[in-house]
Parts: sequence; C-alpha cells; structure tokens
Amino acid sequence: MSKFKSLKKFSLDETIEKSNFNICKNLKWFIIAPITIILVGIILLLSLGFNRGIDFTGGSIMTVYTNSEGVYDEFEEYDIEKDSDYNEVKDIIRDTLKKYGLKPNVFQTTSLSSDDLGITDGNAVLVKYQNKKNASAKEIEELNEEIRLELLKAFGYIDADAESIDNQDYAQLIANGGVTTASASSELLMKAFIALIVAVVLILIYVAIRFEITSGLAAILALFTDILVTCSLMLIFRVTINSSFIAALITILGYSINNTIIIFDRIRENIKSGMYDKQSNEVIANVSVKEMMSRTIFTTITTFVVIFFVTVIGVSDIREFAFPIMIGIISGFYTSNFITPGLWAIAYKKKNKKKKVKMETQNKQSSSKYKEAEVVENDLVEDGALPDKSFENENK
Repeated sequence: MSKFKSLKKFSLDETIEKSNFNICKNLKWFIIAPITIILVGIILLLSLGFNRGIDFTGGSIMTVYTNSEGVYDEFEEYDIEKDSDYNEVKDIIRDTLKKYGLKPNVFQTTSLSSDDLGITDGNAVLVKYQNKKNASAKEIEELNEEIRLELLKAFGYIDADAESIDNQDYAQLIANGGVTTASASSELLMKAFIALIVAVVLILIYVAIRFEITSGLAAILALFTDILVTCSLMLIFRVTINSSFIAALITILGYSINNTIIIFDRIRENIKSGMYDKQSNEVIANVSVKEMMSRTIFTTITTFVVIFFVTVIGVSDIREFAFPIMIGIISGFYTSNFITPGLWAIAYKKKNKKKKVKMETQNKQSSSKYKEAEVVENDLVEDGALPDKSFENENK
C-alpha cells in the first residue's frame, strides 16, 4: 500500500518547479540543434532545392475507374481497398506514364460518376503527375489525351488497336482532370508567400500590443526558427511541397505563438505580483516556464498523437498537410519553452525603475516635510500662537 501511496503523491508540476535546471543559462546549448538543422536545410536548398509538387511546378490529373462495384462484368475488377489490387492499379499507371518520360507524384483513392454509363460514385484512383518541362498548354493537352488513350487500353476499357478516344463507348471510365500550368503555379506561390508574411506581421503587432515590443521580437524570432526548421526537415526528408504546405506553415505559426503567449502571460503575472522585483530576468523566465511546463507538455502530446495518426493513416494529400504540422508541433514546443524565454531574459529591461525610485524619493521628502511642519505647528500651539485644534476635534 505504501508504494501505491507514494505513486499517487507524484506530481509532475512540483517535480518540474523544484528542479534546479536553468533554462535561460543553457540557451547557448538549446540553439545548437535548430541552427544545425537549418544549416543542413540551406545546403540542400542550394544543391537540390525543394521537392515541389504539381501545385508549384504545373501538372495534370487523371482519374481511373477501377470497376470494383462490378458495374461492367466484362472488365477486370480491382478492389482498391485491398493493397494487392491497389498496388496493381498503381503499377499499370506508372508503366503507362513511364512510356512518355513522366512519373506520378500523387496517388489517392477517389470516386468517379458517369450518368451515361450508369455509374454513381464508383471507386476510382486519382493520379497527379508533372507536365513536361517547357511544353505549351496545347502540347500538354494533346499529350494527356494520348496518355488517357493508353490508360484505357492498359485497363482493357477499349480495344488495344484503337487510335483515338473518339466514338469509344467506355472512354469516360478514365477522366482527364485538367492541367495546372507553371504560370498559375507561380501566382499561387506568390499569394501563399504574401499570406505567410501577413500572418507573421499580424502576430508581431498582436504580441507587441498585448505584452511589449521585446516579447514580440522574441516571439517572431522563435516563429521564424519554427518555419526554417520545418522547411529544412522537408528538404532533408524530400517531402513533396504543395499549396497545403503553406497552409501547414500558417497553422504552425498559430500553434507556436499560442504556446509562447501562455508563457509570456505567466511572465507578466509574475512581474506584476511584485514577488520578483529584486530578481533577475533569468529567474523570472525560469520560474514562469517551469510553472507552465506540464500544461504545455500534455497539450503538445495530445495534439501530436492526433496529427501522427493522421499522417500515418491519411491519404497522400492529407499527409502533405499533416507531416509538416507534426514537425512544427515539436519545434513550437522546443522554441517556446527553451529559446523564447532566454531571448526575452536577455532583451527585456524592467520598465519605470528610475521613475519608481524617483517617486519613492519624492514620497520620503514630502513625508519629512510634513513631519517638520507638524513639529512647528505643535511648537506654536504650545507657545499660544495658534489655537489647539485637537480639543475641537475631540468635541466634534
């Protein structure tokens, strides 16, 4: 029973708050890891660049019906819920694209409907692939029609000797989903970059108003660290970058600044309490971080677990969004707890210290003058030069 009692008495809050570990003092060691990751990312950016998806390079989409609902018995049926059938479908698509010097970027399960063929939400596989470099829009469209024709033959939906898609009864079983041009991609990239900059500026203004400019600058520096670390790890793992990645970066900014604001709130409360007036900035920052550490740990773990399973189980488009967020959650926890407080402690200067000393001096001077005036008044009363008001006050 004593063992169970001792386990129940364990408190993570008390353990962290009573620890002697100095977070601010070890700032120089904490910044080594993010700086190393960022330097590796810069090297990879200059040598290989990002693994850009079709949102940023331009590309095409094709949707292939798999006949898994058995609408047409004469065609081979693929149950894409089974890994073996799904992989077979992907291999057929890969081999077809390879003939034209192309390779798929994304596979995902979807649905395809055709009123003419009597199909409603039939199971299908969507494939995205990059267009040929320097090809015009007309050339890309013509090539996609050739690819569509070859896919129809490969899946047995039309005769192997067919020379065109025209007048083919089952041509709709494979749909051309359209083209994203390189010019549209560059415009998308510019808009995404502007959105990111606007988000950072608004966060800086918000933190500067709610706290003060020192806290705002420390928070923004930590946010840039989170963004650079996330981008560097995307470069290291060669993860495909699409428009969803920009949305993930903005989400990371919101999550990271939330952690930072929680700590800054506690710092502000501790400063206002007056308990740490004679303590250094390091002490205030350390105490504040330790007081909020357990809350931040549990919040981070619960969020990370959800995003982890979304990354592992989700389809490729969702993984492209979830994976950078998973990195950003870890980076946001690290910077908000181990880097931002140290930066704040270095840059923050206690306000109104001189004014406070001046006010105390003025109060002391006014108090001493008041006492001197009271002594003079008492002497005059004793000499009879002034009436004694104490007696009048007692009667009142």
